[in-house]
Amino acid sequence: MLDFLFDGENGDRVVLIGKYYVLCCIFHILSAVLSSGKFDAYDEKKDKKSGKVVKTTFADKVNWDYTNASILYCAVIFYFYVMAVVELQPHGLEGRWSMETFNSTHGIALHIASSLYETTCYIFAKKGLVFYAHHVVTICGCCTMLFFGKAAYWCCLLGLVEGTNIPLGIVLGGPFRTTSFKNTLLYKINGIVLWIMYVILRGPVIFALYFLQQDINEHGDTTAYLIKGNDRVNLIWNGYMWLVGLFLWGLSIVWFTQITNGMLKALGFKKSKTSKKVE
Repeated sequence: MLDFLFDGENGDRVVLIGKYYVLCCIFHILSAVLSSGKFDAYDEKKDKKSGKVVKTTFADKVNWDYTNASILYCAVIFYFYVMAVVELQPHGLEGRWSMETFNSTHGIALHIASSLYETTCYIFAKKGLVFYAHHVVTICGCCTMLFFGKAAYWCCLLGLVEGTNIPLGIVLGGPFRTTSFKNTLLYKINGIVLWIMYVILRGPVIFALYFLQQDINEHGDTTAYLIKGNDRVNLIWNGYMWLVGLFLWGLSIVWFTQITNGMLKALGFKKSKTSKKVE
């Protein structure tokens, strides 16, 4: 197993993931350095129970910094994935299952690295179990395609959902959410862009899974497989992709509902609980 991961091309891929992990950490540190002392909400917050101003915790700062960092690396992942899909699509069946490009390899490697980085942050940010589950299944799925050198196209196509994390990072990011920027038209437009990108990029995931399955059904004996000649592993991987895809798609639907409610409140079409109590 170790030989498989660390020898030859896979060894280079492990090193690439490690480098991208370090890059994510650098983004995190930059956020911490630039935010400290420049944004009041980074150092202080209003306690929900007492209403008093208190110092932010280490968990608060980790949340702040990894959210800011995610805007940067998700933009890079999205670029890599878009370029990879454009490059591989014209090559048909072979492009979907057997080919890799610079953009697909680097996109998947950065996706894995950023997921590992965020999982590390979750420990300190005290995130819920569902966030860990989301990243574990994502990492495992991406790793099968990167290290076996198969189905890079499908990984990149499904990974386009990372594009939604760019406007989401702005919606949730401390420098935008806790300052006067939140009241600007630009912030509201970003929220609308987030909603549209969710519809375009996350909604059709179920159809991408369907077309992936069609490829396996029609060409599983010749091209559409993870490991040639190993029907058992291929069947398990096929089932795993459906399990992961439906799980992540379900989470997207839940989060989409929350985003829709938030957008309606921001645009004034839906009143918040606080305003209803005041009335």
